[in-house]
Amino acid sequence: MKLFCCRYILPIQSPALEQGGMVVDQGRIVAVGSAAELRRRYPHAEEVNFGEGILLPALVNAHTHLELSDFPQWAAAVDEPPLEQGGFTDWLLRLIRVKIARRVSGDDSRQSWLHGVAQSLRSGSGVIGDILSESGFYATVAEQLPGRCYIEVLGHDPIRVHNQWQNLDHCLEHWPTSQWGAAPHAPYTISDDLLAQSYRYTSCRHLPTTIHVAESADEVEFLHQHRGPMVDQFYPFVGWTPFLDVQRHKRPLACLEQAGALRPDTLLVHGVHLNREEIATVARAGCSMALCPRSNAQLNCGVAPVADYLAAGVNLALGTDSLASNDSLSIWDEMAFARDWFNGDLSADQLLYMATLGGAKAMGLDDLGCLAPGCRATFQLLEPEQLPERDQMVEFLCQAERSHDVSLVVIDGHIRYDQTTQEGR
Repeated sequence: MKLFCCRYILPIQSPALEQGGMVVDQGRIVAVGSAAELRRRYPHAEEVNFGEGILLPALVNAHTHLELSDFPQWAAAVDEPPLEQGGFTDWLLRLIRVKIARRVSGDDSRQSWLHGVAQSLRSGSGVIGDILSESGFYATVAEQLPGRCYIEVLGHDPIRVHNQWQNLDHCLEHWPTSQWGAAPHAPYTISDDLLAQSYRYTSCRHLPTTIHVAESADEVEFLHQHRGPMVDQFYPFVGWTPFLDVQRHKRPLACLEQAGALRPDTLLVHGVHLNREEIATVARAGCSMALCPRSNAQLNCGVAPVADYLAAGVNLALGTDSLASNDSLSIWDEMAFARDWFNGDLSADQLLYMATLGGAKAMGLDDLGCLAPGCRATFQLLEPEQLPERDQMVEFLCQAERSHDVSLVVIDGHIRYDQTTQEGR
């Protein structure tokens, strides 16, 4: 049993404590409160005093693709120029071109994934919603991912999709204590029938899911009007031209609703181009939405209607997406950017909630995202050059450069990153 003491402790579900303490035993939080009071109540606990710092939950990155963490290096290696202009489909084609030209192997993806985990930990993220398409390193993921791994389901070929379901069954059988889920990619990359089958499969197994929806105007134009760059460029490029014979003439959310995807354990991602009526549908279904503002900005996708999501009562989370469409895997950076990107529609308190409790709820991990008795001891220590006043704490945390203040990340009571030794593992 250990007693962690710090100048400030921020439980999230309650105001910051000054000269606070937190008792941890066997990877779980036993008590949070005044350090002096906890010393009296737990006299035999080993005390760890962090001094002038801020102790708070590890952040939740509800949406990323860690296997793409080395994408910038891959693009440079094949002399692929940056995407200076263009839209979402242009970016999608560039992503595929780079992976083909670089001949990305399973081992490349594994190393890239490991680099992503290390970068995430260094920036204070200790709960990660990762989408995985490669099948060669599930054991590594089961051992090292702090969070939930969603196995990607993608394509129009029933045999390929069934193989992806079998991969998920394999993970559930061999690593039952890890957190798994399914990730049907998006309504524009999987047929209506296979999407519906995927959601029947996950429903029978009581598996949570995550899916991209209404990320770009290109997606909406393709599904609703059957035209645009996905028809003219993307489908021919990946050899899917025969599947263009099926014209859906539905908006993205309608495709999901028809497939039975709108349920409380579904984490939707992006939602940039949903209208108010659709957002009300999301709210009634009890789905959560992960917003990825920096990725949306880089790909010229637009600004998600966050005020409408809040008004409808949709649970919101934050994600970085991948380093193929973002500059870092830091949720601290995402919070700082979101403050301006959403034109003040999100307060500092709301952003911090999205990055902690909101993200944990979205991923179905109810014992994470806050510091409270019974919760898992997953937390981080910030050691900024100058501490804020207690009543300015949340505003301070939403300012730029907080990632550089992270000095320690603990997952389930075990140190996973220590700045003093530069260990991120």
